[in-house]
Amino acid sequence: MRKIKNILILAGGDSTRFWPLTDKVIFPFFGRPLIDYIIEGVVSYASSIMVVSHPNIKEKLKKTVGQRALVITQKEIDLGMAGAVLAAKNIIGNEEVLVINASDLLNFSFLSSFVKKIELGPDLIITAKKMDDYFPGGYLKFDKDKRLSSIIEKPPPDEKPSSLVKLVVDYFLNFHLLIEKINQFKEKSDDLYEKALSSLIKEAKKIEVFNYQDDFYSLKYPWQVLNLNSYFLSQIKKNYFEKNVFISKKATIIGPVYFSEGVKVGDYAKIVGPTFIGKNSIIADYALVNKSHIGDCCLIGGYSEVTRSYLGNKVFLHRNYVGDSVLADKVLLGAGTILANFRFDAQPISSFVNGKKVVTGLLKFGAIIGAESKMGVNSSTLPGVKIGSRSFIGPGEVIKKDIADNKFIFNNQLKNNLI
Repeated sequence: MRKIKNILILAGGDSTRFWPLTDKVIFPFFGRPLIDYIIEGVVSYASSIMVVSHPNIKEKLKKTVGQRALVITQKEIDLGMAGAVLAAKNIIGNEEVLVINASDLLNFSFLSSFVKKIELGPDLIITAKKMDDYFPGGYLKFDKDKRLSSIIEKPPPDEKPSSLVKLVVDYFLNFHLLIEKINQFKEKSDDLYEKALSSLIKEAKKIEVFNYQDDFYSLKYPWQVLNLNSYFLSQIKKNYFEKNVFISKKATIIGPVYFSEGVKVGDYAKIVGPTFIGKNSIIADYALVNKSHIGDCCLIGGYSEVTRSYLGNKVFLHRNYVGDSVLADKVLLGAGTILANFRFDAQPISSFVNGKKVVTGLLKFGAIIGAESKMGVNSSTLPGVKIGSRSFIGPGEVIKKDIADNKFIFNNQLKNNLI
């Protein structure tokens, strides 16, 4: 099979919209960073793979990708995707390149069909997916001759030019032409890549559109971890038990489940699959874990319930309800703490991102809690609340809005966390 000369994976984003979680491209599922799955999916289709990294995660990325890809540092962070592309200009030159996003997971087996499009000799291939429901992205617009004419970014739902939403899977026959287009714009902004692409669409002699029809998951906002979590859990097809797993004869296991080394399940605990439990984690007596990801060295205390949630490593629960939530590493919930996940009016739950209200589209969405935060006994959160890293919530507090990093709330007073 013909291979694509260069695949350029863009991983230079600063993950600000992913707060209170960090580093979305190396966010782990089943103990492996997201980008590891992406490289695994594309490696057999490429002669050369390059990953453009944000400076903060360069060393972590190098460790993850090993010899499979060259890691390049993005210097012009403010230029967004264009800055990532420019970082590779002296390496790729005027060769062909496929540009993909490090935080988008697809079924990359589609590349075998994609290569057939390349063999038709186009200057540019744009990949799109048909979406019946409105998606806040770029929509393909075609002229009267059914030729792609432009990409309309986030049109009003009743003004969509088509049902095809553009994915970041862009093929360029000559990478240097993309660089030239980026450099032609005097005003520099984070949408420079999109502007350059729109200009190329207007001038390209031959454009192909590839209609991608399989699963697509994007990790832009923290609650999207829940969708990806469901996808990865769905890959568990049968029960799997590593060594030194102890399961009480009084426990109930409804598979499929993946129990890592050293997992212990207590009396009358119940595990409902698909569920993943990391190394040396303990599911105590009378606890319920339902369709969830539990990281390494966690304690799911007695009488706790974890449902459709993602827990990182070293998370400690004590008689809690955690529904449709994401808890980063080293989060602790005091006894009786509840993460509410459903509005009484049954409307989709919204969340604020960089000061702007964003509708998540989720009817059930609990909380997102950053690393090393703690919630005191009998505290609770309203649906969609986010709590930053290293923040402490006092006993009995009801958290109705987002709490920033390094804060301490007690007696309804918010202060800086000095611990």
